[in-house]
Amino acid sequence: MVRFATVAAVLALMAAPLVAQESTEQLRKELESLRREVDGLKADRAQNESKEVPGATKVGQDSMSPEGDSPVMTALKETKLSGFVDTGYELSFNALGAGGHAGNTNNPARVFDNRSNSFYLNAIQLNLERLATEKMIVGYHLELAAGHDVTVYEGGPSVGLKEGWVQILAPVGTGLDIRVGKQDKLVGYEHIESMDDMNYSRSLLFGQTQNFTNTGVRMQYNVNQQFWGILGFNNGLNFVDTFSDNDHGKEVEFQLGAKPIKDLLATLSMETGTEDGISGSTRDKFYIFDIVVAYTMDKLTVALNLDFDSIQGVLGPGAGTPHRAPRSGVAMYGKYQVTDMFASAIRVEYYSDEKGLAFAPNPASTGDSGSGARIFEFTLTEEFKIANQAIFRIEIRHDDSNQHSFTRDNHPARGDNTLGFEVIMPF
Repeated sequence: MVRFATVAAVLALMAAPLVAQESTEQLRKELESLRREVDGLKADRAQNESKEVPGATKVGQDSMSPEGDSPVMTALKETKLSGFVDTGYELSFNALGAGGHAGNTNNPARVFDNRSNSFYLNAIQLNLERLATEKMIVGYHLELAAGHDVTVYEGGPSVGLKEGWVQILAPVGTGLDIRVGKQDKLVGYEHIESMDDMNYSRSLLFGQTQNFTNTGVRMQYNVNQQFWGILGFNNGLNFVDTFSDNDHGKEVEFQLGAKPIKDLLATLSMETGTEDGISGSTRDKFYIFDIVVAYTMDKLTVALNLDFDSIQGVLGPGAGTPHRAPRSGVAMYGKYQVTDMFASAIRVEYYSDEKGLAFAPNPASTGDSGSGARIFEFTLTEEFKIANQAIFRIEIRHDDSNQHSFTRDNHPARGDNTLGFEVIMPF
């Protein structure tokens, strides 16, 4: 028995290397198979990555479209949408008498809210804007509007295009901003949009002296963050030429601006040119010289607007031939933000219409002369925010003239007092 066990042990020891050799060989074969499979997967992946995917392109460092889209798609993606709804009501105390109900006479000092006892849909405006940048040097701006205000600055239809221009940021120095199309006026402190002004009603300077819009090309160069200059060429006065030029007269505009400190703004602007549409027979010359200074001190903002204006070829009262009609005026503004929800604003203004271009006196009235009017106006506007969103305004305004430039109960009057309400919903 002992011999048998010994022989079995010897045989087992002799067979062990054979079994180990067979297991090693099997593992080697399996490892080789796995290697071939992995190599095959790598080859397939490399082949797929080398194929071009339709519509996919690599974006270079200097590409105008950093996201790989077309310039049009990029502009649409980055377009900002905003706007507002502006409504109001105006009541003139000159029309409260029995004679005032016979007709709703326009207030000659106003250009927008000029009808007494009238509810207004002033404007519904939608703004689309994508301004140019260093990476995307072209941009655009559109302002589509409907309402009563449009009938004033468009001269007819209640739906129109307030602004529409294309922008090119030329790589010249710090950047030359070129804008071509219909743009807001360059002169003045106030805006067409009442929402951006301190008061509901517009000033005499805004309504009687300053342009509303200009159609042409405007170039702005910022020397640095504190100083800039603007030069432009356009069709001329907007009440003659709105979207295109009806004559060969053109206007040149320029502005020098400074903001030496964060809260101080000062601009010196001028517009000059010729128009055939004033007297209808000659190339009438005109100019507007404008100064604006504004300063903000914590919750208080004060501003001053000074204008000198002259137009040739005007048929004044009692004049047999066209003559030059100078106008001038100054408006002072102040607004105090009492709380986040309440603000109070005032405007004091003096306007001189020397030859009666805007305010012709009534020769039949006692004390009136053949010259134009000098008008003083005072406006007080109280502003409230509703739910931190809507803007509600209550306004009292007094206009006073040295001539009988107004109408009370269908009779000549030297002044007018009005009460106005306005609600604005920006978005």
